[in-house]
This record gives sequence, structure tokens and C-alpha cells, in this order.
Amino acid sequence: MPIKLPDLFRTFSNQTRIEIVTMLMDNFLTASEIASLLQIDLSTVYRHLQQMKKLGILTSSHLHGVERFDFSSPHIFRMLDEAISFITELKGFNSIACSEGICSYYLGGELDVIEPDQLLDMRGESCPIPDIQARKTLKNMNPGEVLLVIVDYPLSAERIPVSIQKEGHEIIKKIADKYGDIKIFIRRGQDA
Repeated sequence: MPIKLPDLFRTFSNQTRIEIVTMLMDNFLTASEIASLLQIDLSTVYRHLQQMKKLGILTSSHLHGVERFDFSSPHIFRMLDEAISFITELKGFNSIACSEGICSYYLGGELDVIEPDQLLDMRGESCPIPDIQARKTLKNMNPGEVLLVIVDYPLSAERIPVSIQKEGHEIIKKIADKYGDIKIFIRRGQDA
């Protein structure tokens, strides 16, 4: 069945499907693995996967009797990346330079012993926006500089360290506070 543009956009109008596709950006996963990571019902995940497979967005293959899912094309990732760039541009997401103690003030003096060079506050945003914005911010930083990313969306707190380390950056520390915010300290890699 050939996909039509409205079908594609309708498919990505659902946050669960966006989260599923986000998980598949770095991994070749089964429906059970996705359900476990997202902490949702297996039948719901499988229904979404089959719908995206039917539309041609995803492919699957069987390995040792287990079905694993992946993107059918790199165009899907680029489309999501461009859409997120558009949203972040409209919302004006920018990192804050941590000069003259502004980050310490911004965080209420809770900087611990790690002094970040940049702060990226992604609270209130869901996957994959914090992940992609963190990677873009790191690209514009100098090797060795530290980025502090603050998220309140649990999947982002799991995804950011995985994708960042694959790009050669170092996760210095990840801490959750009593308010549900997760602070991820990242050192930009030398060759990233």
C-alpha cells in the first residue's frame, strides 16, 4: 500500500508512535523491548509497530524466531530532525552560557562540584526534542566543555546518555532531584 503524505503526518501526530520511532533511531528492537522501555502494554506497541510497518515507515526481520523492527529509510529520521529544528527555532530554544554564576543562580545554587559551560533547559519537552537539541548544542561547543541538560521527561533522561555517548561525548553525571527533574552533565568529546 503506497503511503500518502496525510497518512505520514497523521502517523506522527501520536506521541507514542514518535517515542517508538525515537527508540528505533539507535536500536533494532523487538515489540517486547520497546514495551518494556516505554512501560506500556505490549499489544499497544505491537499495534503501532504494525501500522507503521504497513505504511512502509518501518521494516522488520525475524532473527531466531523474534521479530525486530527498524526504519525503512533514513528519510524518516531526517524528516523528524527537520521538524524538531523548526519547532525549536519557533520556541527559541537556546542554551545559556554559564558565565558569572548565572547557572548557579538559575539552578538555585545546586551546581554540585561540576561547573557547566552551557545549560540547556528542556523541561516540559518530550522525546525526541531534548535528545536532538542536546546533540545540536554539543556540536557548537568546544571539545572538553561541559553541557548541563535538564529534562523532566523520563524517556529523554534515558535516551540522551545513550545517543550522546555514541557520538563520542562523555556523561559525567546524571542526577534526579526531588521535583522530578533530571540533570545530565555532558563533556563534549574531542573527536565528536
